Amino acid sequence: MKAVMIAFFLLIFSGTAFAASCSKVELRDIQGLFGGQSLVLKSSGEFVTRIVKPVHNRLYEKRYVGRVNFAEVVRGLDLAQLDHYRETVRAGMPDESRPKIRVWFTNGAVKGYSKWAEDSDEHFDRVYRKLLKLAHAKNGRLVYSGNYAGTTR
Repeated sequence: MKAVMIAFFLLIFSGTAFAASCSKVELRDIQGLFGGQSLVLKSSGEFVTRIVKPVHNRLYEKRYVGRVNFAEVVRGLDLAQLDHYRETVRAGMPDESRPKIRVWFTNGAVKGYSKWAEDSDEHFDRVYRKLLKLAHAKNGRLVYSGNYAGTTR
C-alpha cells in the first residue's frame, strides 16, 4: 500500500512539475495526402487547432482559436509519460504519417517526440490520444475555413 501511495504522489508531482515548467505544447499530425490535425497550446492559455481533410483532390482546412486553463490542460496531458518513450528508428512506409509532439519549457529547452503511425508505444500513444481529443473538441472560434496552405510557424 505504501508503494502505491508513493507512486501516486510521484505521478501527481511529475504532472504538476511539467505544468509549472512548460510554456508551449504542439502536436503536428498533418499528412500531405490525407490531412490530419495540429494543435498549439500556449502558456497564455491561447490555443490554435487546425483540422485538415481531403476534399475533391485538395486539402481543406478549418482553423479554430480559443482559450483554456493551460496549467490544468498540461497536467491532464501527463506529458511526463513522453520521457519514457523511445523512438523506433526506421524508414517510413509510403504515405505513412509521423505525428510529432514538441514541448517548450520556460528555461528555453525544447523536447521533440516523433512516432511513425504504424508503430505502437503506450507512453507516446497515451499523450497523443489526449492531444487528438483536444484538437477535435472544436471548443474555439472558427477563424478560417478554406484551402490548406501548409504549416506555419
